[in-house]
Amino acid sequence: MNIEIELIELAPFEGFCIKALLLPNGHSVGYINIIINEKVAELCDVFVQDTYVYRWPNFMPEYLSIHRSLNFQNKGIGSRLLSTAIEHSISKGCTQMKGWMHGDKTRLEKFYRTFGFQICGINITLDLKNKG
Repeated sequence: MNIEIELIELAPFEGFCIKALLLPNGHSVGYINIIINEKVAELCDVFVQDTYVYRWPNFMPEYLSIHRSLNFQNKGIGSRLLSTAIEHSISKGCTQMKGWMHGDKTRLEKFYRTFGFQICGINITLDLKNKG
C-alpha cells in the first residue's frame, strides 16, 4: 500500500493539517488537524478510514466499475500522521500537545501511550520539550 503524507499549513488558523493520501489516485484515507494556541499544539481531529471502496477505473459509472474494499486502520498510517504532527509542532516552537480521545478508549490509550502521551480520563497530553 503506497501512502504519501502531505503537510498543509493553515495560516489563517495558526495551525496545520496532515493528510495521508493513497497513491496513485491521491484519495485521502486519513488526516490530523492541529491548531496552535501559544506554544500548545491542540489535536482537533485525528482520523484514519476503517473502510474505503476503491473503484476502478474511476471515470466509469459505478455500476461498471470494479470495487475493492480496503481497510486502512492498523497499518501504521495513524502513527505516521501523529509522528509528523509531533515533529512539525516541535519545529513551530510548541512545548506541549494535547487533545482528547473519542472512540474505542482501550485501543486509543494504547496508541497514544506508545508516543508518550499522559492520559487522564479522555484527556491526552504530551510534553514536547524533551522530544526534539
